[in-house]
Amino acid sequence: MLTFYISMLETEQEKMKMTEVYEEHKHALMLYALKVTGYNQAMAEDAVHNAFISIIKEKDKYLYLDSKNFRYVSVTIVRNKCIDLLRKEKRYADIPIEELEIYLDTEEKSIEDQAVISSEYELIRKHLSRIDEISRQVLIMKYALDMSYKEISERLNIPSDNIGVRIHRAKEKVRKLIEIEDGHNSI
Repeated sequence: MLTFYISMLETEQEKMKMTEVYEEHKHALMLYALKVTGYNQAMAEDAVHNAFISIIKEKDKYLYLDSKNFRYVSVTIVRNKCIDLLRKEKRYADIPIEELEIYLDTEEKSIEDQAVISSEYELIRKHLSRIDEISRQVLIMKYALDMSYKEISERLNIPSDNIGVRIHRAKEKVRKLIEIEDGHNSI
């Protein structure tokens, strides 16, 4: 159905850009929508779909944002669409929006922090197979599984004081791989 809305964009460039943006962000937004809707698959899909329809309608405002800013904006839009859908359900219909937001705000991190973490994970995900096992595990536990330093420490039997350093070093390894790849792509 979303392809129908994409096809309504005016230029091929806009269609390509929206398709690219959708492919880049749809999984992270779906994961976020699942969390907000209490893991209601259908509602989460509707929220993401409705968010992209809103983005298409306001394409001049959103389409050419850089990836990080687009993620910030799109997470907020998805959250609002989730709230709209939850309020339509009978059990949430009479709850004021402020209370509903408090109910939904069970995450320790802000929406912006969650978006940054998702963006960082998306960037490093494709390079994980090229780094050592401990570095890979630390990054997966932190960014994919959203584990705390303490949980990672317990799981890997590494002092919790060392986890931040391990994550930093693992990210540096991935950054170097990205820089090497970018260097080869620009030649």
